[in-house]
Amino acid sequence: MIKLFFIYMHNKIKHLFFSILLVFPASVFAFKLPVDNPMPEIISIPQFIKSVLDIVFKIGIPVSAIFLAWAGYLFVTAQGEPAQITKARNALLWGVIGTAIVLGSWLISTAIQGTIESIAR
Repeated sequence: MIKLFFIYMHNKIKHLFFSILLVFPASVFAFKLPVDNPMPEIISIPQFIKSVLDIVFKIGIPVSAIFLAWAGYLFVTAQGEPAQITKARNALLWGVIGTAIVLGSWLISTAIQGTIESIAR
């Protein structure tokens, strides 16, 4: 009986959530308010993408360093236990993959931006 009540309430909450998602955009567009650019120094899409990737890079590199340090800590505390060493290797692997993704995104965006700027000249 209690389980049926929770399923019923879960469905009601889900329906309420999706109803709000459908109605909210309509209410937002009903108002004609002037919207100012919150970033006036950004006037093009490439500048916007570069600024977003700069933020991701500034956050991603310290997070990657923390994950790599955590993997090192796991290796030190494993003390020869195979399960703990496997856990540490997986942490190191995913830390390196995350670092490669962050650095790769920066490299690709810089290359694309350089190519676009050279074509535009």
